[in-house]
This record gives sequence, structure tokens and C-alpha cells, in this order.
Amino acid sequence: MIDKSKILATIDSVPSLPSVVIQLRQYLNDPDVNFDQLAHVLQHDPGLTANILQLANSAYFGWSRSIKSVREAITRLGTDRVFQMVLCMSVAPLVRKPINGYDMDSNGLWEHSISTAICAEQLAIALNLEDTPEAFTSGLLHDLGKIVLGTFVEVDDEPIKEIVRSDNLAFNEAEQMVLGIDHAEAAGELLRVWNLPDEVVASARWHHEPSQAKAEHRQLTDLIHVADSLCIRTGWGMGQDGLLYKVDEEAFARLGITSSLAEEVILKVSEGLEDLKDIFKARPKQKPNSAQFSSR
Repeated sequence: MIDKSKILATIDSVPSLPSVVIQLRQYLNDPDVNFDQLAHVLQHDPGLTANILQLANSAYFGWSRSIKSVREAITRLGTDRVFQMVLCMSVAPLVRKPINGYDMDSNGLWEHSISTAICAEQLAIALNLEDTPEAFTSGLLHDLGKIVLGTFVEVDDEPIKEIVRSDNLAFNEAEQMVLGIDHAEAAGELLRVWNLPDEVVASARWHHEPSQAKAEHRQLTDLIHVADSLCIRTGWGMGQDGLLYKVDEEAFARLGITSSLAEEVILKVSEGLEDLKDIFKARPKQKPNSAQFSSR
């Protein structure tokens, strides 16, 4: 077994979040945030400004009419949404790379990350969960542990696959047996190092085992688990870890997920991916049919 401490040490080699993301997060915690000041921070980077405006005018992120300035984007979309857009642009270079240990090409992890983010947010809307502002962010970041483990899984992928085949275990369970850590724990540690909110860290750490999350983090973790499993089932970015994916039925029950609600949300995710594909180069799959979802 590879020394777990050595794996965790690789987190130091993962690029930190850009300073503009950290600044923006600080501004979001300030109830008296000055929008002009915030716009000035974002406009300092012309490339970032162009990307924000492109995203702000996309059908999923945008408004009903053209947004022409960062200040207008902040005013109309809100600081939370602008933060999500900046975060998307910041993590895209990290996840748009092949991860051979998970049999993912350069599009796979990104497609799964953005689809899970949209799915988690749309689930929260459909369920009227107004107290889950971190749903999109958490969905976007939940699988970043694959970046940390990618090299190790690539080297040791055959023992992991053999355990999956012979012992009927989920891929993350086999990771634990071979590596001493799974990608969920690695993601939680990375997000902790990035100083992201506790609920975002917890939702990544426990997205395969939502019932293990603390009570105050469980609703968000349930959302990410359900979104993750629905996107895997639909085929958005399913790599090796899609093998024998173990669904926590209690998470579905706690949220009150029905097959009809799942269908409705997945169709919205498909539309969202269609809106964003030119920006993020995602390749959305065909819209699913109702046979893909079991009744609950």
C-alpha cells in the first residue's frame, strides 16, 4: 500500500486558487460589499472580464437581455453567481486534463464536474431548499480529489479494478484498500487547504457516504451525492469510478427525490450543458428517457 501521507503531500503540488477568487470570497462575506470596488477587482484582469461577460450572457448563467459590463453583471446576477462564474473559470484548467487512472479524457472530469454543479443547484431549486447557496460550488468541486489521486490510481489501477471485479466493491472503496485513501477524502483535504467553507469541504469529503456527514452539513452533502449519482447514471463524465457506484438510498429519501423529479432535473442539466458547451467545451449527452430512473 502506498503511504497515505505521501499522497496527501501531493496536494501541495496542486495550484492554489487564484488570488481574485480568494478576494471575491472575502467580499462575499462582507454584508456591506461595494459593487464598484468588486467590479474594479475583476476588471483588473481583461481576460477575466471578457469571460465573465461571456458567461453572464449565456442562457444558463445570464439575464434576459445583454449584460455589457462587470458592474452590471454583479448587480443583475448577484455576487454569489459572479463568484460561481469566476470559480468555474479558475478550476477549468485543472480539470480539463486526461486522468488515465479513471479512464477519463480531457473532457470527462470537467463534464462531470459542471453537470453535477448544475444538477445540485437545480435539485435545490426544485426542492425549494433556499438555504443551500453552496450547491453549485460544491458540485463543481466535489471530485477534485481525482486530480490528487490521478497519478497514483494510474500506477495502481489494475489492483483497484481487480478488487472492484472480485469483491463487488465500489471504486472508491477499492481506492481505500489499495491507496489508504479515496478521492473523496483527498478532495476534502484539498478544499480545506484552499480554505473553502466547512460545508463545501464536508460535501466533497462525504459525497459517497452522505449519511456519515455531520448533521449541519448533511443536506448539502445529500444534494451532492444525489447529483453525483444522477449524473453518473446519465453518463456525464463516467470513468472507472462509475463501476458499481453505490447509491445511498437514505440520501434520496431524506431529500424526497422521486423518479419524476429526477427526470425533470436531469433534463434541465442537459439544457444547461447545451448552453455552456461552447464556453467550457463540454459535450452533453443525449437527453435521457424515463427508463433510466427507477421509481422511488
